[in-house]
Amino acid sequence: MIFFRTLLVAMALLLSALPHTADAQTPAPPIDDDEAIPPSGLGATTVGQRVILLPDGTWKIDQFYSADEVTAMSDHGRVITLSRTTDPATKHPVLRWKYARGHGGPLQIVVSRAITTDRSKHSTDDNCIPVLTIRNLTNLGLFRIIAEVEFTVKDGSGQSATSVMAGPLDDGEEGDYLASPLFLETCKNLEATVNIPYCTFENGLDCRDVVTATQFGTIPAKIAAPKEKAAQTKQN
Repeated sequence: MIFFRTLLVAMALLLSALPHTADAQTPAPPIDDDEAIPPSGLGATTVGQRVILLPDGTWKIDQFYSADEVTAMSDHGRVITLSRTTDPATKHPVLRWKYARGHGGPLQIVVSRAITTDRSKHSTDDNCIPVLTIRNLTNLGLFRIIAEVEFTVKDGSGQSATSVMAGPLDDGEEGDYLASPLFLETCKNLEATVNIPYCTFENGLDCRDVVTATQFGTIPAKIAAPKEKAAQTKQN
């Protein structure tokens, strides 16, 4: 009898030493008292996503990121505004960002020079070569930008378009980019409209919303209106 009683006590001690496994109804206990998880959950950050760790061992996406607009801090220490909208055509969520007011600067595009080739004896269609200067006034490295530029004669007598690809550019750096010749007789009395189909910082963020143009270059330039705004203006 004493032998069997001793055997039962030994088995009980052995089972108590095994790690506890929580079932579906039993919350997994914290590692120690200092890591107690509050009933509302504990925040954690994974790759590109904020999640909430729940006391029962499950997790969910933080509803904070379902808000229409929130403020965040980038890895470069810049304050940015994140927004979530829905594309009316595809019904898919659209995530956009922009610098918060008072932080950072733009990517500025200037038509800094316009070279007249004076090739009228050979051709009257490619006498103007524009030079685009792109200035990175942000605190982020620019990976690549594509600028599509339409040049229009102010009296409406002609127009021509070209494009350049630029980058990389470090923060505070600028570069000059020679465009292809325009099919115009001269560089005089032109104005430029700039469209940015692609712009990406080195950290992968889209930078199309921070591009600006200036009226104070050799050829005045402006950023093209977004398609939805342009369509609305045309209707009005």
